Amino acid sequence: MTDGPFRNAKLPSCWKRYGQQLVSDAASQEERVAQACLSMIGDAEMETFNPLLRELKAHLERRQMDLDPIPALETIFENHSTATLADALQRHLIANFGDQVSPENALDKALESTAREWIGTTKNRIDEECIRARELGDMSREDYQTGIDRNRETFSAIKSSDLCDALVTGNKRAFKQAVQKKDGVDEGPE
Repeated sequence: MTDGPFRNAKLPSCWKRYGQQLVSDAASQEERVAQACLSMIGDAEMETFNPLLRELKAHLERRQMDLDPIPALETIFENHSTATLADALQRHLIANFGDQVSPENALDKALESTAREWIGTTKNRIDEECIRARELGDMSREDYQTGIDRNRETFSAIKSSDLCDALVTGNKRAFKQAVQKKDGVDEGPE
């Protein structure tokens, strides 16, 4: 990919495509949301996150929990690679147990909190890429302001529940169909 404001950024091509959509009037907000979600799922390291999630679910579904479940949960996390999402999930899950949330709800609430944190962190990361692109001259001041505004709007429109569903099911292609090129005479931007 040789064009777009993130052309010199060290980002995967899916994020560079998102950068093009930020400054292009041809992309709708729905298309930007779908591309951002697809890119986030691509960053999620599902191959390591899903086995962790399965083991946590199995542990929490056991009828008899330990008096203090936190050491067992920490051991599960230690036995899996530490991805960014795993770190966030661990923090939120342990906080839920500290707040006396039932084991049945603890993981669901932790996943939801993790997704919301992930959305915020990713939004900030893309804002930083916009700043860097402006400083490199890859983005004009006008495109920069448009990109920052559209990035904020896009990430505000992402539903954390959609990301949670994709994480729980392990579906890396959850948002793929939404970003497919539209074909036909009647398809295209509205």
